Amino acid sequence: MPTLDLYNPTGATEITRVHAPRLDTLEGKTIGFVSNDSWQAHRTLALLRELLQGRFPTAKIVPFSEFPMGNSHIDSEATADLVQEKQLDAVIVGNAA
Repeated sequence: MPTLDLYNPTGATEITRVHAPRLDTLEGKTIGFVSNDSWQAHRTLALLRELLQGRFPTAKIVPFSEFPMGNSHIDSEATADLVQEKQLDAVIVGNAA
């Protein structure tokens, strides 16, 4: 019977820095939305914004339209600079594709 060797093409990434600690609440926080502009993100992020504002009324949400959009822009220096400039406490990145 023939055999088949399978290899994982994804490789590995060494983790040199862990993510920022989770926030205990979103009340009073400034949250930015960054969009990869896939899967009707303009609809789902608008719904998420509405839900978050209902649950955390004192949170300020910076819309995705204030950031560069698309997968090639999410991890850019320009986007990182905007996150710092807008003094965001959290960033929600979407939408999955």
